[in-house]
Amino acid sequence: MDSDVVRGVLSDPGSPVVGAADADVTVVVFTDYLCSVCKRTDGAVRMLRAEDPRVRVMWKDWPIRGPIADFAARTALAAHRQGAYAVVHAGLMEARGTLSPERIDAIAARAGADGARLAADRKASAREIDAQLAKHNLQAFGLGIAGTPAYVIGDRLIEGGLDARRLKNAVESARRGRG
Repeated sequence: MDSDVVRGVLSDPGSPVVGAADADVTVVVFTDYLCSVCKRTDGAVRMLRAEDPRVRVMWKDWPIRGPIADFAARTALAAHRQGAYAVVHAGLMEARGTLSPERIDAIAARAGADGARLAADRKASAREIDAQLAKHNLQAFGLGIAGTPAYVIGDRLIEGGLDARRLKNAVESARRGRG
C-alpha cells in the first residue's frame, strides 16, 4: 500500500475514532450502512474494542449504496458532533429491514443522540460532512478499495467481512510488524 495514502487515512481528524490515542494498532473500517456484510461483521469490531484496550477503531463512512446509505452516513457524522457516533453507528448496523430517513432518525434517537440537534447539525454542518464523505471516498479510491467492508490494519488492506477470529489475527499480525 502507498504509505502516503495510509498516513492520510490515519491522520484524518474528521473521521470518528474510539479507543486510546496511544493504542498500538488502529483498525480503519470503510463501511456502508446498507452493506449486509458490514452489518454481519460489525459485531466483531465491537467485540475487539471491548476486549482489547490497545486497539483504536477509526470509521470511514463510505455510502456507496445510494441516497439512503448517504443519509445514514450523514446522520452518523452529525451524531459525531455530539459525541454519539459509536452508539448511532452500532444502532444503524444492528438495524434489520428497510431503512428510511425517518427510521434512521428514530434509530439515532433510540441510541441516545439528541434528535433535534442531529437534524440541526446535519443542516448546519452539511459542508463539513460533504467534505468528510468526499475525503473518505478519495481515501478508498487511493487505497484501491472495490467496496465495503474494507479494513486497514497495520500495513495491510483487507477487503470483505472479517469475523472476530480473523480480525483478532490481523491485529496480532500488525503488532508483530507483519501487516
